Amino acid sequence: MRIVIIMIVSLLLTNCTNSYVKNKKTISSPDDLQKFVNVYCNKNKQTDRVIKVCGNGWSKDLNISESKAVLSAKIKIADITSHSIVSNEVITHKENNKGIVKTYDLTADSKLEDVSIAGYKIVHKKVLKEKNGWRTLVLIEYKNT
Repeated sequence: MRIVIIMIVSLLLTNCTNSYVKNKKTISSPDDLQKFVNVYCNKNKQTDRVIKVCGNGWSKDLNISESKAVLSAKIKIADITSHSIVSNEVITHKENNKGIVKTYDLTADSKLEDVSIAGYKIVHKKVLKEKNGWRTLVLIEYKNT
């Protein structure tokens, strides 16, 4: 009886690691996808000199899925390294017979124009079967000079 209990406890403890990412072959629900992406993308942290981002893409065609994933990651790198924010802030005060009405409006857009991302390296790539297509996740590393 003790041996059976020890075996059950040891099996439960072995599933408490990041083996979820290594063993996963198919995605069957949105929660499954979110859990996988969170584990996959948070396993490598970036530093001041090295930017690491995760990108993903889905398509019925495997090559298109991989291209979408790489493009998604490259856009995130470009946003970190070369973005500019254009903002417009408007504060108005209007007086009427009931008092003063204050309004505040802020619009901000992140712009990427003529950005080149050269020298990135795909550190890890994972391809999963999702419904009737392919989900590709890539981890890209970019050395910030």
